[in-house]
Amino acid sequence: MADIDRFLSRAVEAKRSSKRVELADGFDPQTPGVWLELVRDVAAMANSGGGVVVLNGDVEEEQLHEELARYAEPEFESFEVRDIKRAGRPATAIVVEGVANTPLVFSRTGRYRNADGDQHVAFARGGLYFRHGAKSEPATGADVRDFIKRQLDATRSQWLANIRQVMHAPDGAEVAVIETAERDDEGRPMLIRLTTDPHAPLYGQVDPDRSHPYRQKEVIREANARLVGVSVNAFDVLSVRRVHAISEETRPEFVHVPKFGSPQYSDAFVDWLVGEYERDPEFFSRAKTSYLATRKRR
Repeated sequence: MADIDRFLSRAVEAKRSSKRVELADGFDPQTPGVWLELVRDVAAMANSGGGVVVLNGDVEEEQLHEELARYAEPEFESFEVRDIKRAGRPATAIVVEGVANTPLVFSRTGRYRNADGDQHVAFARGGLYFRHGAKSEPATGADVRDFIKRQLDATRSQWLANIRQVMHAPDGAEVAVIETAERDDEGRPMLIRLTTDPHAPLYGQVDPDRSHPYRQKEVIREANARLVGVSVNAFDVLSVRRVHAISEETRPEFVHVPKFGSPQYSDAFVDWLVGEYERDPEFFSRAKTSYLATRKRR
């Protein structure tokens, strides 16, 4: 995460909440609604281009992943939990990266009752939140325009980088124009070659909704239906993917990342998860332990 040091510096020095810093001074994991408010703030930070949420208590990274997976779509993993000190006292900083391509939208209502029994709604189903100064609030038209502009700027930068690659290609390099083969009813090529060979040209693939039909929630559901003696969650799957370096680049037969939307997974990925657990009943616990060891907190 490129901005982590800058956000951590802000977390240490901030005197009040702002667009990029949320000081959640009263965080207590046992307080009703506190997790929902944290999920709302993280989603708003991500949609607004990134920031940091500062807590005066500890937070379990695994639970935060679970709460985000439960309430927000698409899946979002681009945050880090770090230990910091503010005025000589320990605190926790959740550094949030700006979401790419698609904003985080709440897939269910975050409703809770406070200690007095009064009902509150932290966010509504279908809600889209951004940072407005020191608050996380529902989106305005200006928020949506700014979000689209950031995505267009990022796409433009990628295009320019690709053009520079072509301009600086070595002698003998070729730009290939090919004729596609048979297409489906929607005009997409039906030929497919999934490979990790960096030298093999890749010109087309089948509809990813067919080759990689599962979102992460569906992977978890399918795996749990077949696993015996264990129940996995979003953090387990994340840990496995990080420890075993599973990405679209390394294992295209497992993962597809669409331009707009969350990663999609194949039946082969579910088969692999189940097979690895059957060979080693400690497969998921080992992966989680190894992943957490790489996330050493300051």
